[in-house]
Amino acid sequence: MLLGKQQQENYSNVQVNANASVSSSFELICMLHERLIQELESVKYAIETKDMELKAKSSQKCIDILVGLDASLDLSSGEALIQNIHALYEHGIATVFEASKEMQPELIEQFIKVVTDLKEGWEGAMEWLDDAQG
Repeated sequence: MLLGKQQQENYSNVQVNANASVSSSFELICMLHERLIQELESVKYAIETKDMELKAKSSQKCIDILVGLDASLDLSSGEALIQNIHALYEHGIATVFEASKEMQPELIEQFIKVVTDLKEGWEGAMEWLDDAQG
């Protein structure tokens, strides 16, 4: 169902405010990785407890975050690092889908480690940039 005009305006205002509260794209990317880790933990828990509703909701949130992160990459740059991160996000989508479908929390646990390492890399890049600018 499409949002009505008022709901669209409210959504746009929330997006503008959310974007304004983030000081850099690096910060936003780090926040999204943190949220992804939280949702992956939720998927893992849901699989372990056989909570199918939570599993479905959290799996979809993970996929949505991964798609958003992937869409933010400049794939036209041809840089190997960007291509590798793109492949990682695509692999993550497949992993979440497979783990959810096959009820395999260990796949989620392995991917949490990968995302945690990637998040730490983004945080390091953000710190490096802050140091270089100030």
